[in-house]
Amino acid sequence: MGATFPCAVHPAQAAIIDATHRAFVNYEVYYFSSEEALLTFAAEPWSYTGKVTDPVTRARFQPSAASPRRTLGGRLFYFENDANATTFDSDPSTYGIPRPTMHEKS
Repeated sequence: MGATFPCAVHPAQAAIIDATHRAFVNYEVYYFSSEEALLTFAAEPWSYTGKVTDPVTRARFQPSAASPRRTLGGRLFYFENDANATTFDSDPSTYGIPRPTMHEKS
C-alpha cells in the first residue's frame, strides 16, 4: 500500500511494520525503526506513548513512571490509579480486550 509510519522513539525515521518491531501498550500499538528503538521504548514506555486508554474506565490519560501497571498476554497495561489496577486484577480477561468505545478524560 506504500504507507509509512514514524518510529515511536525516533519519529524522523520510518518504522518497520512487522511483529518484531512492534509493542502493545494498553490498546495502542507502537512500531519502531530498529531493535535499539524498541529496547529504548521498553525501558521507559510512558516517555513515548502519549495518552493511553485505561482498560477499566476507558478514560484517556498520560501514564508516568509511577502509574500502576500490569502485563497480560505480552501486552503492557497502565492504569490511572491503583483502584483501576485492582479492578483489572479481579477479572483481567474482561478488561484486557479492547472495547468499542473510549472516553477522553475531562
